[in-house]
Amino acid sequence: MVDERVMGDPRSGRPAPDAAASVRDESLPDVLSTNAPHPAVDIRAILFTVADGALLVALGEHDPGWGLPRGEPSPLDTLDVAARRIVREGTGLQEQYLEQLYTLSVRDAPDWTIIVGYMALVCSGQAPPPPLAGLWHDVTALPQLSHADQMVIDYALVRLRAKLGYTNIAFHLLPQTFTLSELQGAYETILSRRLDKRNFRRRVIASGILFPTSEKRRDGSHRPAVLYRFRADDDHETYLTPPWAEGA
Repeated sequence: MVDERVMGDPRSGRPAPDAAASVRDESLPDVLSTNAPHPAVDIRAILFTVADGALLVALGEHDPGWGLPRGEPSPLDTLDVAARRIVREGTGLQEQYLEQLYTLSVRDAPDWTIIVGYMALVCSGQAPPPPLAGLWHDVTALPQLSHADQMVIDYALVRLRAKLGYTNIAFHLLPQTFTLSELQGAYETILSRRLDKRNFRRRVIASGILFPTSEKRRDGSHRPAVLYRFRADDDHETYLTPPWAEGA
């Protein structure tokens, strides 16, 4: 027997129903409907610094608690320009490094938000920069955050740690000149583990990305240590960045 649900009823002249409609799950939302919700879009910035042996992230006060600096994109600005504005207006600091990280689609009924995450780095020297001295939080002991903010921070931390192995990203967290001990300390703080001193020094010197200066600095009773600077003609931070990215 021919199934009238497929062929229709020739006696009545009724056409067969739409095949797709016959299998549609009415419990699922019609995402193609013109009445489907459109997402809100916001940019969230993760500003890292290293100070006193800790990796710190800047948070702002949001209702009802703490959260990442955030804002909406503008049709007059690129996303990168908007992210820089959010960092500077939200923290009072000018970042040394900025990178777009990841885009998240977050559903928290009835809201739907597309979050564009940015990682920014600022050199703190020996103490957190003063404008946000009370708003820096150790990344290993953060206050209660929204699930979305925590995901953005987790991804930024993974990216920062990974990039230590193939870029000069750690130098954006250091002063212009530094000792090898300070450089190693920054790596250990970011990675949250100790590194062998001899192997670390051999590898970074062999990499050719350091330039020894004629200056030295004495720390405590130790003999003066040579100060190094980053070799600017070997900048690898743009390995994976096309030349048009700055204006996109």
